[in-house]
Amino acid sequence: MNIRPPWALSPQPMAVEVVMPSKKNNKIKVNKPNANLLDSKVNRRIDNNIYSIFRSLQRNEAKVVDLILQIDLSLFKKRKYRKIKYPYEGLLKAILLMRVKNLRFITRLVEYLQNHKREAKKIGLKQIPDRRTFSYFVNHIIDEKTKSMIDYAAKKIVEVADKFSIDLDVEPVIEKPKKKIAKSTIHHKKNKKSKELAKLLKKKIAPFLELNIGRNATYKKNDFLDLLIHMALTQDFAENGSKTLKEFRRLVPNADTLLYHLKKYDDIKELQRMFFILYEKLWELSRQQNLFNPYRKYDIAIDFTDWLFYGDKTAPMVVGTKPKDGTDKCYRFATVNIVEADRRFTLLALPVGPFDRKEVILSKLLEYAKSKIRIRKVYADRGFFTAECVKVFNRLHVKFLMPCISYSTIINIMKVSPAPSVIKDFRIGDVPINIVIVEDDGKKYAFASNEDWDENDVDLAEKVFKQYSKRWGIETSYRVKKHSFRPKTTSKNYLIRLFYFLFSVLMYNLWILLDIMICIILFGIKPSYHVITSKLFATIFQKVGL
Repeated sequence: MNIRPPWALSPQPMAVEVVMPSKKNNKIKVNKPNANLLDSKVNRRIDNNIYSIFRSLQRNEAKVVDLILQIDLSLFKKRKYRKIKYPYEGLLKAILLMRVKNLRFITRLVEYLQNHKREAKKIGLKQIPDRRTFSYFVNHIIDEKTKSMIDYAAKKIVEVADKFSIDLDVEPVIEKPKKKIAKSTIHHKKNKKSKELAKLLKKKIAPFLELNIGRNATYKKNDFLDLLIHMALTQDFAENGSKTLKEFRRLVPNADTLLYHLKKYDDIKELQRMFFILYEKLWELSRQQNLFNPYRKYDIAIDFTDWLFYGDKTAPMVVGTKPKDGTDKCYRFATVNIVEADRRFTLLALPVGPFDRKEVILSKLLEYAKSKIRIRKVYADRGFFTAECVKVFNRLHVKFLMPCISYSTIINIMKVSPAPSVIKDFRIGDVPINIVIVEDDGKKYAFASNEDWDENDVDLAEKVFKQYSKRWGIETSYRVKKHSFRPKTTSKNYLIRLFYFLFSVLMYNLWILLDIMICIILFGIKPSYHVITSKLFATIFQKVGL
């Protein structure tokens, strides 16, 4: 989805580490732009050039190399230098590319260009220079003023990209350990890498999280984001959450300011569109890092979750539910999750209104899931035990397993059928399905499925219960989202509730991705347990800046 983002945002500028190489170990040192070397006239010319480039973009994402090609190199001071076989402009663009992409070593720049030869040709390097050539160019050919201008331009590109909500192709690099890490080192490396990756993930989503903030607003996007995370961590409301956070920070939006910006959303579709883009960006990142194998099949679960409501039952999007905690009204949401033990990722979340048909919601979730992964089997609750829902499963050619609703026909079949047994071509409406009857602790259970089961299999009951137990992964994800990532509210404004729920899904997925990345860095594989807890992740994510 290519959607042009609004240009009204003014997020907090991103801190970029500017680096320079040394002769000895080729390690890049921090080199802050020298204000004395650059006058305001030069700065304005660079600013105008970069702003004009970003204003001409028609998409909300851009490649760094394409931006650099449009930079006016006449802005940079030239002087006579010893001739080398590589063009001055190409080397200059390569160093600028290195700064923007935050490649800390010249060897990393050389590796990057060797792996992206098309980009190297774009910037004018038909042959890729070696490390020594780049080091000589930086240390002996370009002067200090030119270096300062490169540093300033690189910082400005990242800053303006964030301001215009443009996603640059600056990705975190996940490397598997070459050798086993000593236990005494794992804890320190985990903390260090967690902060680095949390910052990169925060930077990844920030351009697309629209909070309706004006250009000259007192509070920046990061201030509101940190307040939302603090409210979720402390299971608090906006009013008290703002007050408690002010005990640790000076600049914190108050509750009225936060809610004012959240109420400025026009409608449900606008919020859905924004979070859909965010979910897409996270999935794109996960695939780029090979966190989900495109050739592997995954089990998924689909379910509804309710958020109890105590207001007027005629309010928008309110639906009925079983009486609980003094109310029979709620806001309802539907999600589809990967439920593998090591990859419990929420693919999509949708709001459910009183007039939404269950089979339509099911179809949307399954079609979206099929566009992302290969599905082994779908686990659903008995609420989907309808002819219309079974038709959706069959139309999309996915296998399913779910409990049967205990109406009279099913009860009679369970009474007369032994356990285990399989009733084939049982009809629910005009749709044939298979009914699998199994027993546990003297009690019979009936499951519906569209795949063949062998009733002579001595392990049939164990297989059915073991497979269906995967569905509890989606219940676990709901608990984590509610208790670790969702702020509290008593607001009757549905858009605020919807924002909080979709935000909790976003935070949950960020946690899952960071946990997988850390496991790959530390162990090379992802174990079934989490090495970063949800609370620890939220704390780290709140503390790191953009």
